[in-house]
This record gives sequence, C-alpha cells and structure tokens, in this order.
Amino acid sequence: MTVTGQPVATGGDRHRVTGVRGVLTAAVVRLSPADRQLLSRLTVFPGLFTIRAVRELAGAGCPDPTAAMARLTGAALVVRCRTRFRLLRVVREYFASETVAAGLPLPAPDRARLDHLLTLGDTARLSGAHEQAADVLTEALALCARHGDTRNAGIVLEALGDAALELGDYPAAYARHTQSRRLAMRLADPLWTAESLNQLGLISWLRGDFRAARMVCAGAEALAKAQPEPRAKRARARALLGLGAVALHRGEHGSAHELLSRSFAEADQTAWRDGKAWALSQLGLLALHEADTTAARRLLRTSLRNHHALNARWRVASVLEALASVALATREPEHAIRLLGAAAELRMLTGARVPPVERPARERALASARATVPRPRFAQLWSGGTAGEVIRAELDEHAVHAVTRVVDPPLRVFALGRAEVCLGTEPLLAADWTFAKPRELLYFLLTETDCTKERITRALWPGSTAAQVRNNFHTTLHHLRRALRQPGWVTYADGRYRFNRELGCDFDVDRFRAALRDADLAPAKWLSTAVEAYEGDFLEGLPGEHWITERRTALRQEYERAVRTLEVLRRRP
Repeated sequence: MTVTGQPVATGGDRHRVTGVRGVLTAAVVRLSPADRQLLSRLTVFPGLFTIRAVRELAGAGCPDPTAAMARLTGAALVVRCRTRFRLLRVVREYFASETVAAGLPLPAPDRARLDHLLTLGDTARLSGAHEQAADVLTEALALCARHGDTRNAGIVLEALGDAALELGDYPAAYARHTQSRRLAMRLADPLWTAESLNQLGLISWLRGDFRAARMVCAGAEALAKAQPEPRAKRARARALLGLGAVALHRGEHGSAHELLSRSFAEADQTAWRDGKAWALSQLGLLALHEADTTAARRLLRTSLRNHHALNARWRVASVLEALASVALATREPEHAIRLLGAAAELRMLTGARVPPVERPARERALASARATVPRPRFAQLWSGGTAGEVIRAELDEHAVHAVTRVVDPPLRVFALGRAEVCLGTEPLLAADWTFAKPRELLYFLLTETDCTKERITRALWPGSTAAQVRNNFHTTLHHLRRALRQPGWVTYADGRYRFNRELGCDFDVDRFRAALRDADLAPAKWLSTAVEAYEGDFLEGLPGEHWITERRTALRQEYERAVRTLEVLRRRP
C-alpha cells in the first residue's frame, strides 16, 4: 500500500513501526483514504494556513474540511496555531509532494476568484496588514494547487515571499521563494529561475549568510547573462546588487564599488527604480565606510527619495538608520536621534524587523546617540516629530511631492498623439511593463465601459486558443498592476473589470470627450478645448490588435466633426 509513492506499513508489518518515520507511517495508515489524500496535498503550504485555504485546496472532494483538520490535528500530524495550522516538517518530508501537481487550467469562475484574491492580498500588503495578506495569498495558492496552475502559483509564492521578507520572517520568505524556484525549474524558465535565485540571495544576505548569498547570486547572474531577452538585464542588475552588497559587508570595497555601480547602471537602463534605490543605499554605505560623508548623505538621500516614492516603508526605515550613522559621523547627534526615531516608528507601523545584517550598525548608532545626548533630550528628540515630518525635512524641497506620490499617486495617461503613462512626473518606460500587453490592457480598460473578461480577451488576443488566453490574461493583469504600483487601479465586481479613476487619473481622451459633451453649453469654447486636446491620433504608432484601429478611427471622426462644427461657428457673424 502506498501514499503518493511512499511505502505505508500495514497491520501485519509491526516490525517496521520503529523510530519517528515508523510511528508516522502507523499514524498515516489509520487515516481514511480521503484524509490521507488531504494530508499529502497540505504540503503545498510552506507555512501557516487557514481553514479557508484548506477548503479552497480540497474543493468539492472534501465537503467538511473543518472536521478533517480536527482529525489530522488529533492524530498529531498537523499542529494548530490558534486560528491557523502548520504541517509538521517530518510529515512534509514523508510525503515529499511537489508544490503544484499537473492539472487543468483554471476555469473562468476560479480565474476571477484568483484575481480577486491577488488584489486583496496586494492591497493588504501595501497597507501593512501582512498577516491578512498572507492568509488571502495562501487561499490563492491553494486555488492554484487544486487546478495545477503552475505559472500563477509562482506569482502567488513570490508575493507571499515578499510579504514575509518585509516582515523579517526570513525562514518563511526563503521557503516560499524556494518553492517558486522549483516551479520555474519545472517549467524550464531560466529568467524566472534567475529571479527566484536573486530573491534567495537577497534573503541570505539580509540574514548575514554571505557565503550562500554570493553563491546563489553568482548562479543567477550566469543564468541572466545567457538570456537575450531585455528582461534579463533586470535579473542581472539584481544579481550584481546582491554580489556587491556581499562584497561591501565583507570589506571588499573595490569589488563592491564596481559591482554596485554596474548594478545601478543596468537598473537605470531598464528603468528598475527599486533596484536603483537599493544600489544607491549600498553605494551610500560604501561612501560612509570610506569616510566620504558628503557623498554618503547625497547617495542615501536619493535612495530615500526613491524608496519613499515606491512606498517601500521597510527600506525607508533602513535608509533612515543609515543616514543617522552619517549624521553621527558629521557630529549631528540630535539629527541622528530624529532619524532613528522615525525609523522606529515606521518599523512599528509595518511590523518590519531590523535585518540581521543591519543590526550591528543600528545598535552602534543608537548607543552612540544615547551617550551623546542627555536622556530627557533624547526622549524629546526621539518622539518629537512623525516619520513623515522627519522624511520631509530630510528630503527638503522634494518632500511634499514625494509624500503626495506615496499617499495618492497621480496617474497621467496620454493616448492622443503619443502613448505615454506617468506616475507623478516619472514616465513609465518599456521595462516597467515587462512586455507590451499590460500597457495595451490599460488603454482598453480606460476607453471601454463594459470590460468583461471575455470581451477583453477577444480584443487583445483574437487569434489565441482558450488555454493561451486563460494564462495570458491573468499574467498581463498582474504585470499591469505591478507597473502602476497599486493594485486598486484595476477593480473587479459583478463579472467586470474597471479602471478606478477615483484614485486620481488624468487621461487625455477623457478630457477630449468631456469637452465634446460640454459643447452644448458653450459650443465655441468647448469645441476649441476639444480640438486643442486632440494632439494626434489614438495610440499613433503603437502596435496592437484591431480594437486600437477601431478606436482610432472613431476618435478621429469625432475630432473631424468638432473641427467642421467649429469652422461653421467661427464663420457666423
């Protein structure tokens, strides 16, 4: 008798029931076939999971997952942790299950549910509700596992890993990104594998395991270097960043400067803002080690501005602590205390811990600041201002605009005469979209009112098979949300996708059409406004599907009618 390929002892083989594995085998034998199957499938979860995730994983095959989990807990095969559960490591190793088994693509209702869960998870994570984000994303992972959707399982695992990383839960982050790497290797996707290795290298570096970080990042660089795709540059920039950070913390300053400078250059070429911010922070620390406090402050402030604009509060806290070390080096202890207090406030709000690799420097800075300033004055400076106020003061004249981008990032979209999307004053470049379809999907959502999934897929992938469309749609939507840095831009309700203009979107086609609608009130004025807004044809020069041509023709006809009407009005006495 076997369970997922592993031998299970029967009642007549009592001599085999010895040691931990023997006891475990005996316990598994006593389970019903349905409970054994559920137990083997629970290995998909790399950490804690909820009963809702179990229900999502089991589907209709387990009508009462609560009772099943009670039986598994009673058999000491699953551990209950308040409202969550955890699989014993020995049980996971016993079943040796793959993360996601082969299966069929997600049906339409489950695809919509997966999209909804990913949106909820991203929103919770950005707001700092990491525990809620983990629960929701675990449900999404269970849904992928039930249908064998390997590609989307990788997306969920990466999100789970990043959420755990931001909290400082490095074992959980490592487990999730390790699973993602296994899926990438199963699909023979070298770039996905390289990115997963890069994340494992980052986690190893933050934990202070420099040997493992160097080895993993070197492997990621070799994989990325062999790929001709433009996206490979970003993976290589990330690998160089990890190698440079390791060199810096090992005291290899010459090598660190070369690697970090190359990482920044490649990140800049691919418009990878997060990578530029990371590289700048490490170059700032390198300058501080070399006693160049002017360069250190300049580099760290630029890194702070970028991380702040990206709403990466856990990294903002780390950069503030690095700036505190610069302030102490320039004999500004009071300023250093304010910076350390602001970093502590951010960590309290987000739940992020100080990474082990950064703890010695923070502890030295804190001890030095305490020794320099009397205790009452220290307490006054530590809590004298909010984190936002301290950051605004540090960023000086750019602070107000940076805060505005973080709280409510304004989006400006141009389609008439040029195809350009800007977050604040920063244009999104080709690398931000990863590939062309996410940007095309943005324009479709902005110009269509009845955006069902079926209508979107017919427009954007008219010649694709149903299986290709199912995978392409969700991947494209994921990259669109990631490019815009806020999942709330695209919402889903009542079977329809909608672009949420309430977050603050300025779209030139909206202005053009609004002017035409208002032409009844003051024809000459608003028709002139519409004609001025029309700077060229819709998405002129942008490749895409037939819907773009149809939209371009319709808008061009509206513009020409406006021009003719305006000419008639101007000829009137």
